Amino acid sequence: MLIEEFTPFWNVSERDFKRRLQERLLRRRERGDERASFVFVAGFPPVGNLVPFNLKEHIDDSVEIMRFYSYNFPPVVEMHDDVFEIPHDELWFSEEKGLFMYVGKYPEVEYIPKASYKQAEILAKTARELFIEELYTIGVIVLLPEERERMGDAEAFIASFSRKSKEIPHGIRKMTRREMGSYTILRKTGLLPGFASKLNIDSYAILGVGSRPNDVRACIRALRAFKNLTDLNIDIKNVEEALEKNAKIIEERLHSTRPPSTSTTQSTQPTTHQPPSPLYGADLSQLL
Repeated sequence: MLIEEFTPFWNVSERDFKRRLQERLLRRRERGDERASFVFVAGFPPVGNLVPFNLKEHIDDSVEIMRFYSYNFPPVVEMHDDVFEIPHDELWFSEEKGLFMYVGKYPEVEYIPKASYKQAEILAKTARELFIEELYTIGVIVLLPEERERMGDAEAFIASFSRKSKEIPHGIRKMTRREMGSYTILRKTGLLPGFASKLNIDSYAILGVGSRPNDVRACIRALRAFKNLTDLNIDIKNVEEALEKNAKIIEERLHSTRPPSTSTTQSTQPTTHQPPSPLYGADLSQLL
């Protein structure tokens, strides 16, 4: 096996799998079913990947169909169950739901723009070959205080890469330049739907509102938005509970690693507040 910049590897027969997809697509069209036959959801580190990971864990018929390897992933091997494995991302599929779940497990070792572009390009082409009609990425948005006040009770934002009109449910705000001003979505969270839209896939990034870029509860909000935006029949209660457990674990770790105060008296020095970055998305690793 030769690992290059971004190397797909099939766990199932590629020919047989694509034939099954075509047959399903044909049956739905013969019935006049206008819903999207196949939906693709992807998430990347540090926390956006928790949504597709927990979805595939709680959908009974999920099967891992592909892995993606890259020499830009960390040069390590990790233990999975009782064996060690080379770093890889995973693509899972639920035939019952018509849902593809891409778990981006590893960031690049260094910030190499070419790597992010190449991976997004190959994933978009893979989605096109799998007859994907709607594609979503999951991320986090940290609003400035004045933005939070102006946006009211919005728990998630949707960035549209498609000219297609889509009904926006309550609690979700569509990102527009008029409301948000100048903004950027980080790396593959934005690049993947950008590339996919050029291949005529209706593409969106869903950003849950959070207090920090690694806020897992923002992913819970993004998950609810994803369910409301699609026609998928998915019970997300167990997924929400799993994400809530993840949130508590991360909060405990943050609390335990916080350095103790060295002063016993209240400081009289003025404090400064660094506003959050205007860069939105799931790939906090490149801001470190």
